[in-house]
Amino acid sequence: MNANPDTENPNIYIEVISPKRSVGLIDSKVWFTNEGAIISKRSGKSWDEVEYYKLDKEDADYIKENIDYKES
Repeated sequence: MNANPDTENPNIYIEVISPKRSVGLIDSKVWFTNEGAIISKRSGKSWDEVEYYKLDKEDADYIKENIDYKES
């Protein structure tokens, strides 16, 4: 995907850690847009290797609802 978000200033960070193994399962950043959201998934050992995905408005609204996101 050809995304150009402000990589240093996402709206939210999503990090999921395995309680059994204490290792990271998901490490992502999310930028909400008028059309939905852009989500990045770290695909390497650092944020130098990232994959981007576009989410539609319905999926972005689902995330906002479940984390009780408030627009600022």
